[in-house]
Amino acid sequence: MDLEAVVSIANAETKTAVSVEYLGLIDPMPENPIVLTAWTVLDAANDIDDVPTVEACLRVIDADFSGTLPARSDASVVFDFFN
Repeated sequence: MDLEAVVSIANAETKTAVSVEYLGLIDPMPENPIVLTAWTVLDAANDIDDVPTVEACLRVIDADFSGTLPARSDASVVFDFFN
């Protein structure tokens, strides 16, 4: 096996590993702090059956996945949940 074949195999393995990680799977560490907060609030709101808060959290998370900003009202619900 020559050096070019080894390099192309290494590149292919790296690209495959990265692409599998980001093929629509939920990112366990979102870059946006509101999304991390929304996941935490979603878990707590589910525990107490707070349906409006759950829906607001899902809209915030969905907005992040679609690349848009969440509505201010939804962001307020997320940030005010523990107050």
